[in-house]
Amino acid sequence: MTRRSTELLRIGEWPRLDAQALDKHVREVYRLRCAAIEAYAQGEPVAQIEAEHGIDRSTLFRMVKRAQRAHADGSVWGYRALKPHAHVNGYERNRPPRALLDTKAGNAGAFTQLLQRYPALETHLRRELSARNVKLKGVGEEARLDNLKPALHRFQQACREQGIRPSEYPFNQKDKGVRTLARTLRAWLHDRFDDAAHAAGARFKPSSALRQLPERGADEAFDTVEFDAHKMDLRLKVVDVDPLGIERTYETERVWLLAIIDVATRCILGYTLCLHRECSRYEVIATVRHALTPAEIPNITLEGLRLSGSGGLVSQALPATRHACWRHIRLDNARAHLATTSLDVLCEALGCVADFGPAYEPDDRPFIERFFGTLTNTLSRRLPGGLPSKQAKTSKRTREAAKDLRLVVTAQELQELLDATVWNYHGTPHSSLGGLTPLERMSQQVDGVGQTPVRLRRVPEPLRNRLEMLHDPAFCLVHGNVGRGERPYISFMHVRYTSEQLARSSNLIGKQLRVYFDAKDLRKLRAFTEDGQPLQDLLASGPWRHEVHSLRLRQEVFKAKRDKQLAFVAGESPIDAFVKLRRAKAPKSRRAASDLARIQRERRDAPNGVPAPVEASSQLASGPVKGKNLRIARGFSR
Repeated sequence: MTRRSTELLRIGEWPRLDAQALDKHVREVYRLRCAAIEAYAQGEPVAQIEAEHGIDRSTLFRMVKRAQRAHADGSVWGYRALKPHAHVNGYERNRPPRALLDTKAGNAGAFTQLLQRYPALETHLRRELSARNVKLKGVGEEARLDNLKPALHRFQQACREQGIRPSEYPFNQKDKGVRTLARTLRAWLHDRFDDAAHAAGARFKPSSALRQLPERGADEAFDTVEFDAHKMDLRLKVVDVDPLGIERTYETERVWLLAIIDVATRCILGYTLCLHRECSRYEVIATVRHALTPAEIPNITLEGLRLSGSGGLVSQALPATRHACWRHIRLDNARAHLATTSLDVLCEALGCVADFGPAYEPDDRPFIERFFGTLTNTLSRRLPGGLPSKQAKTSKRTREAAKDLRLVVTAQELQELLDATVWNYHGTPHSSLGGLTPLERMSQQVDGVGQTPVRLRRVPEPLRNRLEMLHDPAFCLVHGNVGRGERPYISFMHVRYTSEQLARSSNLIGKQLRVYFDAKDLRKLRAFTEDGQPLQDLLASGPWRHEVHSLRLRQEVFKAKRDKQLAFVAGESPIDAFVKLRRAKAPKSRRAASDLARIQRERRDAPNGVPAPVEASSQLASGPVKGKNLRIARGFSR
C-alpha cells in the first residue's frame, strides 16, 4: 500500500488563508506550496511535482503531515500550515530550568513544564480565574491584570504544598515567575471569552451559554413566545371625586406593562397594565390568563382615537387561535417569574417549557424588547406626560412639572391608548416579516397558506372557564363546632367564607379544603375536598361579598389595620374606609394615589353579576344552643 493511499486528503474542507494579506515573498512561497499540495491530492506523480514546483518529496510529505494536525479551534491546520515559519506545534522544553538570579532570559517553556509536572497547580490557577480573584482591566492589548500580586503569593504557597523546594523553579528565578504567570493567565482569558468576561466583571448568560444558539427566532406560530415586564417612561394621574363632589387630581407612582409576544409572527398574545411599585407573580399569571382568554373588540371612548380596519387582536380576528397555548416561553430571572406559583402555571398547568435567561440582558429576549422600544417611541414619549430617557432612568421630576397635571393621561385613558396601539400594531407591515402584518403572518401560519398548517396546543376544556384553577391551590382548614352550634367555615386572607353546602357539612370540620381563587376578585372561592371532590363556591362574609376587590387590595387594607392607620366596625365597608385613608394621603404620596387608581380600575372592570348571598338560615344554628364558658383572668373584681 502506497503512502498516498493511506492519507485521505480532503483539501476542499481545509481552512484557507487570505493570500493577499501576506508579504510578496511569503505569498509566492505559500502559493507554490498550495499548488504542490493540490497536485499531490489529485494523484500526480511525486517526481513530476518535484520537477514542476521545485519542492523536495520529503518537504512535500512533511507539509501534508503538518496540514493534517489538529488546530486549537477544533479543525485541522489545512492551508494555514503551508505559510512559511508557521508554528504548528507549541514549544516544549526538555531540559530542566536553570537558576536565574541575575537575568530573566533563558528558561523558555519552563512554566508550561512546571504545570505539566504538577497538574494541581494548573487547577489552582483556573480556580483563581473562576473565583474572580484576578480581574481583567482594559480592552485589547492595553488590558492588564488586577490583584496579580496576591494571586502570585497564593500560587507560591501552592507550589510549597506540592513539595517544590526553594532551589527549584520558580523560586530560583529573579522575578519568581511573575511575568510568566501573568502571560499565562492573560492567554487563558483571551482564549475563552466567558472567562475574560467573568474576570472583567460582566454578568454571565448561563442559559445562552448552554444553548450556544446565535439565532433566537422561531418558524411556527405559538411555538416560542417571550414574556417580560417594562416600566413605562410615563407620568400618570388619577382623577378622584370625593363625597362632596369635588374633583381632585393626583399623580401616581409608576406604571408597568407586561406582555407576551409570539416570536414567529410578532403578534402580542396578551398584555396587562400594573400600577404597583413592583410586579408580582399575580400580574404574571394575569398576563398569561389574558393571552389564553378570547379577546373582544376594545371599547374606545377617547375622542379622535380610532381602530385601524386592518388591525385586530389575535383571538378576536382569528377564532381558530382561541385558547391556543405555546410550547416554549422565554423569561428572565425576575423573582416574580421564578415564583413557585408562576412556574406551576407555566410548566405544570400549561405544559410548556420555561427558558430562563439572565436578568437585565435584553439581547436574550430581543423580540419583546424591540416591541417595548417601539411602544416607547410611538406612545409613551409622544404623550404630554412622557419622560425623556434621562429622567426615566433617574426618576427625577421638576417641581413645576409635577404641579401641572392637566394634560397627563389617566389610567383608563392609558388603557384605551394601549388597546388601540396593540390593535393598530397588528395591522402595520413589519419589516422582519417580509412586509406582512403580524395578523397576516399569523393567518398564513394557521390557515396553511403555502405551507402546512400549524398544530395548535389548546388549554384543556375544563380550565377554559375556570382559569383561576391554573395556579396552585391554597389549603384552608374548616373551622366549626357542633356542640356550640358553630357551622363550618374557612378563613382565607382574614375573611370568613362559607356556602350552603359547607354550612351543613359537619363531617368536614377539622379537614383541609383545596381552595382556588382569582387574584382580581376574592368575593368567591372555588373549593374542593382533600380527595378532589367539588364543593359549591364559597362566598365571603360581610361587606367583602358585595364589592369586587383584589388580593392586593385586601392585603393593603389589613396591613393598614395592623399599623393602626385604619379602623372599621362590623357592617362598615372596609374598602370605603381604605379609600378615605388613601384620599387623605394622596396629595403628598404618589403611592397612595396609585392605590386610588387601582381601586377605580377594579370597580370599573368589575362584572355586573354579584354573588348571591348565603341564606340566613344556613348561618344560624337550629335547636338548642349552648353558650360559651366565660374565662375571666384572676385579679379582676369586675
